[in-house]
Amino acid sequence: MIEAISDPDLAVLYDYWDLKRGSRRMPRRAEIDPSDFLPVLPHVFIAEVHPPGRFRFRLVGTAICERWGENYTGKWLDELALDRERDNILSQYERALRTGSPRFDATEFTNEHGRYLHYHRLLLPLSEDDQRPNLLLGAQKAIGIEGYQVPLPKWA
Repeated sequence: MIEAISDPDLAVLYDYWDLKRGSRRMPRRAEIDPSDFLPVLPHVFIAEVHPPGRFRFRLVGTAICERWGENYTGKWLDELALDRERDNILSQYERALRTGSPRFDATEFTNEHGRYLHYHRLLLPLSEDDQRPNLLLGAQKAIGIEGYQVPLPKWA
């Protein structure tokens, strides 16, 4: 259970997931209908779980692709250029997989090109057997101007 999600779009997706799971730990993929959360869809992704704990993006929303300048659909999480946040991001996905519990993370970092990035990410496990997640339904929302805040020159 997540205490408070500060982003209203991510809260909508969490509430939807929570409704679909009912009394179970996790809903099944077949119970998730993207037409039920169309306004949030550009920020949504689905990651397949592959042993031993690797994640491959099955679907990545247009807002995420535009923000990062690349379509990550079909790509492996551990092969993306994640800068210095690589270990932290992989750990967040692995914890959601290991616990079968949702995660909300607010992430801030300066990438290798000196750009400050700030975004919120929600990870929601899906499972066919209610025991082991086989997919992660997620959403990512940028904070600020598309998640990038470029420092101004000192004299600006």
